[in-house]
Amino acid sequence: MADINCAALVYIEDDRLLLVKVRELEKYYLPGGKIEVDEEPIDAAIRETYEELNVVLDKSLVRYLGRVEGPAYPQDAVVSLECFTYDGKLNDVSENNEITEVRYFDLRHHEQIAPAVLVLIEQLNTGELSYAK
Repeated sequence: MADINCAALVYIEDDRLLLVKVRELEKYYLPGGKIEVDEEPIDAAIRETYEELNVVLDKSLVRYLGRVEGPAYPQDAVVSLECFTYDGKLNDVSENNEITEVRYFDLRHHEQIAPAVLVLIEQLNTGELSYAK
């Protein structure tokens, strides 16, 4: 069982994954955050995307991708990510709140990517999760 339950946005454009970085942390992770009490995971993903990227997602274009569990970063814990994709275009993405950098990563570029995101990438590569627009 996971120690931390989060909702996250998985957005891939031109074979590159959108990731964010917080302050002094070294690794990048998926936009998203903890699911609040009585909050549906899809609503948490939409809220967190707005809070972190200044982007309002159209709920009708948000699709459930699947759950990924992996090492939480930077905590010594396990995180469960309820992952969602977005069938629309993300326009005018910008850092907001605690986010200090937004960047697209080539799916083969692993050095700066948080461990749970590497689990997601592996599941996409093996076909365990399927990302299709």
